[in-house]
Amino acid sequence: MKQLLTITIAPFLLATVHAQDSCLPVYNMPVKTMQLSSGKLAYVEKGNGQTILFVHGLGGNISHWEKIVRDLSASYRCIAIDLPGYGWSDKQVDANGDDRLQLYAGVINEFIQKKKIRKVILAGHSMGAQVAIITALQNKRIKKLILVAPAGLETFTNQEAQLLTGVTTAIALEQQNEAVIRNNFKINFVQQPADVEQLIQDRLRMKKCSIYKRYCQIVSAGVKGMLVHPVKDSLQYLSMPVLIVFGAKDALIPNAYLHPALITTALATESAALIPGCKLEIIQEAGHMVQFEKSNEINVIIKKFIQ
Repeated sequence: MKQLLTITIAPFLLATVHAQDSCLPVYNMPVKTMQLSSGKLAYVEKGNGQTILFVHGLGGNISHWEKIVRDLSASYRCIAIDLPGYGWSDKQVDANGDDRLQLYAGVINEFIQKKKIRKVILAGHSMGAQVAIITALQNKRIKKLILVAPAGLETFTNQEAQLLTGVTTAIALEQQNEAVIRNNFKINFVQQPADVEQLIQDRLRMKKCSIYKRYCQIVSAGVKGMLVHPVKDSLQYLSMPVLIVFGAKDALIPNAYLHPALITTALATESAALIPGCKLEIIQEAGHMVQFEKSNEINVIIKKFIQ
């Protein structure tokens, strides 16, 4: 059952937090916050030019996009956010409600409006890509869409959905030990980069904090949200230029336990064909967190797509 679904899981503040008792993840860029209707949203911002807004996936945070932001900020204005309940953002967001992803889409729409961004390139990873699709269907300010290992393309029966939610309850996530957490990260890569250790240490440190229980509730709610708001049938309505990027050896999408006969490249090709003019890139020797594992290749692909 462990492979059913793996979690990859203030005023102006400096995000390079070194205190060992800190419950916040360590970022290598200054963190800003914006007050939204759902609470304070944390984000990093770097560079000038066209705006690219990055959204992390289930269980993630800003650090999953840091290497991309660091390099692309030389040419673009790059903004990466912590979704409500994650990273440095408020943890008091409601963990209940079926359509969790619509809540996130609403947060992104409000953020874009308050930042007065007139044109934005929206990029999302995994669950964040699923949220990005939902957002792009609602917001005319989104002029281009970048989907990295997007979730929501694979469909599940009611029985499969019940099985997935049953093994990803908040209590089950909270009880995961260090070995399970390390394996959950490992399965996201073909060759795990050395700097993934910082992400692992962030997770292990948070596990000792009182906010960890809340974090697990948010992740569990995210799983349910992904299942109740699939986006495959909506792909045909995306009118802006779209780029889809997958790692050829993605071990999480599609779900190898429930759909062993379905392979990543087939799902990616089928989904891209539903989007008018979609550009599809498959990165060899890369897993689910392809933007972290192959950041240099992803940066080249994104630049070419935007230009």
